[in-house]
Amino acid sequence: MPSEKIIVYVNDKPKETFLGMCVRHVIGARAAQRVKTHHAIVRDADGNVVGIDGALFDGARLYVAPMDPKSFADEIQKRA
Repeated sequence: MPSEKIIVYVNDKPKETFLGMCVRHVIGARAAQRVKTHHAIVRDADGNVVGIDGALFDGARLYVAPMDPKSFADEIQKRA
């Protein structure tokens, strides 16, 4: 069965990948590491926080932005 290619936009730049890949695959290793250490955050087009293990779909829009660890703590407080 052939793999289905999809286009995902990261910071408004198109990236071609395959259905079944995770957010970490399209944002890159450095960005994924920054997200894991709470120095960056990934949001979707609606402003929702997206985990690096999240699923992708064709046409998805992701935005990776720097974040200091204090902002991360504030974000967690908002969700509690």
